[in-house]
Order: sequence, then C-alpha cells, then structure tokens
Amino acid sequence: MEVVAEIPSTTPEPLAGAGVRPHPSRTLSNRTIALCGALMVVIATAACWVLLTLYGHGTDADRARLDGIRTVGTIVVGTGGALALVLAARRQQTAEHDLATKRAELRLREQADRAARHDATERRINELYLKAVEQLGSEKAPVRLAGLYALDRLAQDNAQLRQTIADVISAYLRMPYELPEPGRNGDRDQVQEREVRLTAQRLLVRHLVPADEDDRFWAGIELDLSGAVLIDFPLNGCELHNARFAGTHFAGDAWFHEVRFTGTTRFDGATFGADAWFTRATFKGSTRFENAQFRGEARFEDTEFAGTTAFRSARFAHNAQFDKALFRGVVRFSDTTFARSANFDRAGFMVAPVFDDDVAMQSAYFDRARFGERAWFEGVSFASYTTFVGAVFDGDIGFEGARLDGMPYRPPQLQADDIEFADES
Repeated sequence: MEVVAEIPSTTPEPLAGAGVRPHPSRTLSNRTIALCGALMVVIATAACWVLLTLYGHGTDADRARLDGIRTVGTIVVGTGGALALVLAARRQQTAEHDLATKRAELRLREQADRAARHDATERRINELYLKAVEQLGSEKAPVRLAGLYALDRLAQDNAQLRQTIADVISAYLRMPYELPEPGRNGDRDQVQEREVRLTAQRLLVRHLVPADEDDRFWAGIELDLSGAVLIDFPLNGCELHNARFAGTHFAGDAWFHEVRFTGTTRFDGATFGADAWFTRATFKGSTRFENAQFRGEARFEDTEFAGTTAFRSARFAHNAQFDKALFRGVVRFSDTTFARSANFDRAGFMVAPVFDDDVAMQSAYFDRARFGERAWFEGVSFASYTTFVGAVFDGDIGFEGARLDGMPYRPPQLQADDIEFADES
C-alpha cells in the first residue's frame, strides 16, 4: 500500500491580531465610468428639452410647475451627492483595506526573515559547538586547546549555553588522568595533557569571580568536578552554586580563599594532596567533608558554615586550623582523626558540636571558643596538650568516655576560673 506524505502548506497564515481578512472585491472599469457619464449627459439634455417644450410658455402655471420640478431636482441632486459620498467612502475603505493587507504581508515577511535569521544563527552555533566538542576528543593537545578556547568564546557570546559548556569542560576534567610519578617530569603526552587541563581550569575559574572587570562572570553556574584530578586548583574569590567535588583529587595546593558556596557543597571522599586553604570562605548550605583526606595543612580560619556540616571520618594528616570559624548549624566530627594539632581558638559553635565516635586529636586548642548549646566530646581520644582556656559555654559539656593518652579525661580547666559558664538568665 502506497503512503503519500502530505506536504505542509508554505503559505503564510494571516498575522494574529491584525484583524485583516482578505475578501474578493470588484472595482468599476474606466469604460463603465465613461458610459455612465455619457448616459447622464444624454438624460439631462433630454430632460431640459422636455421641460422647455412643455413648460416654456411663460405663464404662471408653467412657472409654478417649473418651481416644483426644480425642488424635485434639488432633492434628486442631493440624493446623488449622498450616493457620491457613499462611493467615496467605499473607495477609502478599499484603499485602507489594501494598505492594511500590505502591512500584514510586510509583517509576515519580517517575521519570516527573523525566523530564518534565528534558524541560521542556531545552526551556526550548533556547528561551532559540535566542532569544538569534537576537537576536545583529538589526540593532539593543540587541537584540544583550540576546542577549549572555542567553547569559552561560544559561551561568552551565548549566555544560554554557559551551563552546558561549563558541564562539558567539567566532564573533560573528570576524564581519567595519570599524574607523573614524584620526581619525574612524565612523558610528552602527560606534560601536554597537564597544560590542557590547567587551561581548562583557568577558563572555568575566570568566569566564576563576581568582581571580574571584563564582565565575564557567569552567575548561577553549578560545578560538578566529582572524581576529577585538579592541579594547583585556585578558586579564590569565586561564587559557586551546588558545587560537587566528591572523590576529587587535588594535586598540589587547593585555594578556596573567600569563596562563597551556596546550595549543597560536597567534598566527601576528596583528597587534598597538599595544603587546602578555605580562609574566609562561606558555606551557605549543607556541606560535606566526610571521608576527606587532608594530607597537608587544612586552613579554615574565619570560615562561616551556615548549614549542616559533616566531617565524619575525615583525616587531617597535618594541622587543622579552624581559628575564628563560625558554625551556625550542626557540625559533626564523628570518627575524625587529627594527626597533629586541631586549633579552634575563638571559634563559635551556635548549635551543639559533635566530637564523638572515636574522634582522635593529637593536641586540641579551644581557647576563647564559644559554645552556644551543649558540647559533646563523648569518646574523644586526646593526646598531648589540650586546652579550653577562656572558652564560653552556654550549655552543658559532655566528656563521657573521653580519654587523654589512654586515660579517662576531663579537662582540669572545667573546675578553674578560666572556663566561663554563661548565665542562663
């Protein structure tokens, strides 16, 4: 059975709202108008001859009859004038209709031109996008670099593509990459791929800084770099929404100075190969550092955590600095290991912090810290030096099961004047 496809009509439909409905109309030809004019002259001449013949004797009766005929003629002429006005109005209406039709056709053509230009632009953008993505898959590093720069330019010129292109660049960074062994420069491919990845990092970072004078800030970008290998990653001063770094390996230092994290932030399972700097950063939503590995120093001075924060099972191989950090939500350090000092000097805990489930601290400093609610330190294993000098507690303190070098521990400062218990009144 033969199937005949119906070809859609390409005739443009009338513009919506224009109120124009073309309809057939007939106009008088020049020949018809001339014949009608000649006929009117003949009729007028015949009428004059008849009137002169019948009533041209000059009597009073003839004059009375002529006055009556003159009145009737005036009425007839007036009626003819009214008909002429009607015809003139009809011509005006026809002219206006023609003009409205032409305007509607012009608007339809303009709409068609705009649609054609839009389609051409979209096709061009798609071609550029596909070509740039194809370049990212090239075996040659210079071609991959060209693809990155092409995507960057495309996103800068087309705001609707920014999240998509940020996802593409993030996906590229999530691709497997073997770092050169320590003390070795690596082979040629590793060195070139390192440069490509550093370029991808720079392109992302420069669009995430709100204070960028070149108007290159991409607002509201979500970044998913889970499982990526990031090299000396600098995000100082950036603004991120729903940032995901779960399982990410930070090779070299990781810089997050004054970064503003909104939404959900995930660093669970991340590995920081060197120092991690989160000084004066702000976490506005839920934050997770569970099972994170800090092999260098972890710097969280003056950092604000507004939502729930979890450091469960995190490992700090070097010093952990939380001086003057502010925890506005619940913070959990369950099963966390601090191989060296944990500094919480002048830190603020608005909600009860949880240091339990075999938390291990080499040395802990909570001098002049503020605990807004009950502070849990049950089961914490302290080693070396621990102090709470000048700390302020608005609630109870729990040290059940806490130990210092294997022995049951309760800080002697709790019985000294150095600890201030806030007046509940």
